[in-house]
Amino acid sequence: MKLVRSNSPDVVRSIASAGVWASRNWYTLGFASTSTVLALLLALILSFSVSARAAAWVSVPVLLVLYGCVLWRAKVSHQRWVIVECAEQIYVRIFAWNSKDQSSANDPDVLILEASEIASMSARRVEVFLDGPKSRIVEWLVIKPFQAVAEEITGQLRPLLTPFEPYKAILVANEAGRLIVEWRWWRPVLPAFLKQIVRECPSVVIAQEEHSELDLNGIWRGISRNLRKELNAQERQKLVQATRLGFGCDCAGLLGQYKHISFQEAAAYLAEAEREETRTGHDSYTRECVTMPDLHL
Repeated sequence: MKLVRSNSPDVVRSIASAGVWASRNWYTLGFASTSTVLALLLALILSFSVSARAAAWVSVPVLLVLYGCVLWRAKVSHQRWVIVECAEQIYVRIFAWNSKDQSSANDPDVLILEASEIASMSARRVEVFLDGPKSRIVEWLVIKPFQAVAEEITGQLRPLLTPFEPYKAILVANEAGRLIVEWRWWRPVLPAFLKQIVRECPSVVIAQEEHSELDLNGIWRGISRNLRKELNAQERQKLVQATRLGFGCDCAGLLGQYKHISFQEAAAYLAEAEREETRTGHDSYTRECVTMPDLHL
């Protein structure tokens, strides 16, 4: 394994020819369609208010500029990557800076793993039933190195994965030597990405998917039967788990709706439940949660 900077010449040169990427998807087709509609709408307005010639002279340059922006965003989105496979090596983006002012920092931000160092890669999937029969899916990519490498990774990544630096967005969690990547912002979808890895790097073992469920429906049914009912420890734990999976606003809204309290009161209740859960250490889904604003990579 190696820890390097993402802007180092070797990394840039290596990943430029890579065939398997997981990068942010800016939905280029949607932006292109929107640009076309805007240009046509502008042309229509000008043709009625001024003249057809004026509409053509104005709308065509506007359309070209908008398409240029679409192409630029498509290029930039491909640079916003988290996992790349290249010639039996897996490049993992550990963190990214939220501000261009921090781009010159010297901390290495890419972990390079040889295929021979990886015991397995797999998907972790949680189905969350917030309210009703329809589930919301949260997925992670799990990279499990061999034990000796895992110990080395843990030692070297610990100082890099600090959550206290405001300009640093952590993209990967280190869970007892396993690398965990939340798959919300990345394309292609996780099953398709794993298939690409197998095709380009057959020596990597794809382990069985880890699957679990988190059902909150019982909480709301209990409250509906008894509005004054106090939530028990297990119910509070489920709410904390859902909050840590990224559904905090949904949980606060549903709790306020069923308990007939304000959103602020519900949010305060969840915050206290999370503090209590942290003190007792009962949460089986404890992990490092990372929000991803627009990153200047």
